[in-house]
Amino acid sequence: MPATYTLHEGEFPFCLARRFNRDPDDILAINGLTNSSIVSPGQTLSIPTSGTFPGQRSLLSSPATYTVAGGETIYSVACRYGDVDPMGIAAANGLSSPYTLTPGTTIQIP
Repeated sequence: MPATYTLHEGEFPFCLARRFNRDPDDILAINGLTNSSIVSPGQTLSIPTSGTFPGQRSLLSSPATYTVAGGETIYSVACRYGDVDPMGIAAANGLSSPYTLTPGTTIQIP
């Protein structure tokens, strides 16, 4: 798990809490944020070294297939599933940087 993480389009602190199995309140606190704070792509957040997500991390079952909607990224799709790593999505679908997804395409979710 990284000590810091730079947000991508479609990501937010609660998403990172699920992915990295950390308490979302701890992620907010360590970064001086609140539930109403606005975060942006490119912003780097510190990831706490302890604490666990208070509840079920997965939002949707995987492995699965997923049909991409307009404007989605591997990062926003990973957030939909909760505990899925965006780089896992890239690897499962043979994507390389910049990991562009085409609307209407069906991708594999590991």
